[in-house]
Amino acid sequence: MSKIFFDANILLDILLPSRPNHQKAMSAYGIICQEYQSLVTSENILTTIEYIASKNGTSCETLANFFNALRENFELYGFSDILEHSLIIYKEACVDKKKIDFEDLLQIQCAIKNGCDVFVTEDKGIHKRSYGIDVIGLDDVLR
Repeated sequence: MSKIFFDANILLDILLPSRPNHQKAMSAYGIICQEYQSLVTSENILTTIEYIASKNGTSCETLANFFNALRENFELYGFSDILEHSLIIYKEACVDKKKIDFEDLLQIQCAIKNGCDVFVTEDKGIHKRSYGIDVIGLDDVLR
């Protein structure tokens, strides 16, 4: 496989040793780096990481180093080319009384638009929906 998209919760699990999935995420990251040619995430995820990590006491220096490592090792994509389509999907889901998490939708659509083969997350809500991309968790990587 070629490209794997990292959801925010996986990157936070890697960054923050205090998170319950830290060790599992670190082990999975090693495997992923061997199996995939490209590591991918969205630029938007950086704001989520900064917000949550700062609330957990992570220093600015640590975050700056983490962000620089992401820039060097990951492809970072924006939302400008998927926003309109995502808004249509979101509105249709609301009309059908099947409201979906807009942030999750944006991340998934970003991954699909940029040719990712797999989306890795521990968000069980994403695992329950069909998006046209393989969605896996840390346990799937470690098997």
